[in-house]
Amino acid sequence: MPTVETGTPLIVFEDEDILVLDKPGGMVCHSAQRPEYSSVADWLRTRGVQTPRMINRLDRETSGLVVVAKNERAAKILGKAVLRREIEKQYLAICWGKFELERGVVDEPIAVSKTAVVYTKRVVDRVAGKLSATEFAVENRLRGYTVVRLRPRTGRAHQLRVHLAWLGHPIVGDKVYGPDETLYLQFIEKGVTREMLDKLLLPRHALHAQSVAFRHPQTGERCEFHAPMPEDMHNFIWEHK
Repeated sequence: MPTVETGTPLIVFEDEDILVLDKPGGMVCHSAQRPEYSSVADWLRTRGVQTPRMINRLDRETSGLVVVAKNERAAKILGKAVLRREIEKQYLAICWGKFELERGVVDEPIAVSKTAVVYTKRVVDRVAGKLSATEFAVENRLRGYTVVRLRPRTGRAHQLRVHLAWLGHPIVGDKVYGPDETLYLQFIEKGVTREMLDKLLLPRHALHAQSVAFRHPQTGERCEFHAPMPEDMHNFIWEHK
């Protein structure tokens, strides 16, 4: 039966100040309540980083780049860069349906849903929501699906997933913002089942943090890192060309 694989992070770059990882889909950034989910933080501690300072965090099922500050000075500098929105991030997502526009911006506020059965679910809420903006551009058109490149201007929880669902193009494999949010509750109880996979098509949501760029906290030089598309997303695209 298909599962949401965890695997091991790959080191993209490391020096005395920062560590850039390519996180596999299925691994949480910090320790989860369920012990079978290994975390990036635990993995970092095995490498001697006793106080992991993750500058950006990804949802458990989102794969891709995570930037880690290895000391307090680097953490403070990069933390301020986050607040000033100076860290540039780009994602790739495989979405349901055909986008009418080649590119655009979703500028819709986001808040925690008051009615969803999944308590962490967010929604577009123009009354209570916080400012949220996402740029999107079509990367590839498939049979029934669209690969889009995303650049978040803000950093709200679940922002990309919420905005794509609001557009009517949820991410393939998304258990919360896809065809039925109760699939997430079923997943927590039973894991990925065949019936669930028939609706979701993939065991995890097809979202990948492909690139990140920022100024190095020690040298001030611009750094840019990339992570290749993971195998599950690559295979899906190949099968639906």
